[in-house]
Amino acid sequence: MKHIIFTISFIVLLIFILPLGLIFAIKYIPTDFQPPLKDTKKIYGNFVYYQSFISEKDNLAAIGVSLKNPRLANKNYTFFDLYDDENKVIRKVSLKGENIADGKFVKIFFDPVTDSVNKRYTWSIYSPDSTQDDALEVFLTDQKPPWSTEFKVNDEVSSDSLSYVPLHKVSDPTTILGQVISDWTLKLTSDREFFVIYLGLVLSLFVYLIYCIFQTSTSELK
Repeated sequence: MKHIIFTISFIVLLIFILPLGLIFAIKYIPTDFQPPLKDTKKIYGNFVYYQSFISEKDNLAAIGVSLKNPRLANKNYTFFDLYDDENKVIRKVSLKGENIADGKFVKIFFDPVTDSVNKRYTWSIYSPDSTQDDALEVFLTDQKPPWSTEFKVNDEVSSDSLSYVPLHKVSDPTTILGQVISDWTLKLTSDREFFVIYLGLVLSLFVYLIYCIFQTSTSELK
């Protein structure tokens, strides 16, 4: 009986307590899902790619982008610049090609921009020492999200869009908890079948756990 109580308690722990612990361990949250990958553009020579977006949260702290490095040929530095809405460079990061695996989702971290919500930013990526033969490649997408705006190749506006996602540093884990609870509540209330099954499962576990504890207590009294 004690084994049964332990097993049920462990399941309850996995359902409720462990996810809460994982939430408080999260340091960065993305604005959205990364858009689907399409074709690529090579990063080399005089080519500079500029991608603008609207930050949907404060504490903008990284850009996540998928990069190709075929045959791991690129060993050069690739540079990342972040511009504010006045076109001033406010963050600079350098990446070494030899540390980028082919097809890797790369998180380019920088010092958080604290008051970034609802402001327009532009990030650029370029690698002047790379050649067409050994260049990294950045993915495009054909499903541009609403927060992503203008894409430029050098000074020319392009109809394409890069596949990327901004990330924001978590300053208060309780805000994530509130968002998760809100999303979970919305899921429960919008899907009646899921709500009934989930509630039934949880109640069954608790009722059976209480029954097992009661049975154990009764046996010990005898």
